[in-house]
Amino acid sequence: MFIPLDADGHLVNLADAEKVERPWRPLIDSLVHEYRTRYRDLASVYVRGSVATGTAVFGHSDLDLIAVTHEDSAFERAWMAEVVERTLSRHSASVDIDLATTSVKAVLTDRKSGFYIKTQSALIYGEDLAPQIAPYRIGPDAFSHLFNLELDLATVRDAMGGASGDLPQTLVLRLVKRVLRAGLELFAERLQIYTRDPHDCCELFGQQYPEKAADMREALGLMSGSTDPAEALERVESLIRWMAAERARIYPGAVPRIAFIDDLGV
Repeated sequence: MFIPLDADGHLVNLADAEKVERPWRPLIDSLVHEYRTRYRDLASVYVRGSVATGTAVFGHSDLDLIAVTHEDSAFERAWMAEVVERTLSRHSASVDIDLATTSVKAVLTDRKSGFYIKTQSALIYGEDLAPQIAPYRIGPDAFSHLFNLELDLATVRDAMGGASGDLPQTLVLRLVKRVLRAGLELFAERLQIYTRDPHDCCELFGQQYPEKAADMREALGLMSGSTDPAEALERVESLIRWMAAERARIYPGAVPRIAFIDDLGV
């Protein structure tokens, strides 16, 4: 899905709580309850991505929630894993759930954190902060992954060292998805086009960088999860290095400090 622009060239948020389809609602309600129980200073909860735009496929698409607290909160990895396991067991569901936390201050002052709320999320609990966030144009201000790929790669490598179970595969799949989206961000500003769909990102990337099209298609293929996580990481590393160099050519100068609402779930 391509995100449209309004008459002033700003990204339009297609997310709406009314678009959230019925199968997702019991899971969302349970997760909101978990957030409310854990964070007494909870300000808001948003659902983002395909679930929020009504285009998700239950059992296939991810469910992404963002909790916004009044005070800064640590990324509680262990608690989130327990919540996901408890929720899926309670509802006998098989869905990849991604929970994130951020603060009111981050959302209102950090353009990277605010981007998710303003352009791709729907409020499902609490106060809506989106009207307080300035709109976004297609450009570095709106890019979620391009300037952080090398750090993401290092984060995944470190986390996989002691990871067990399904976590290594989850980490690699999230990294690969970021690689595909970062590929689009290399030329999104020039073409004034924006999407987060991995397949569309891959196709458009191949048109702009035909010499690297096969590498990006290989990255897209890794999303099937059939490749050993360590091997998949090796395959995508060289593409990340190339993309970092291309990013430096297109956007020279200091890499901006980026505050994310999540850290690949690790």
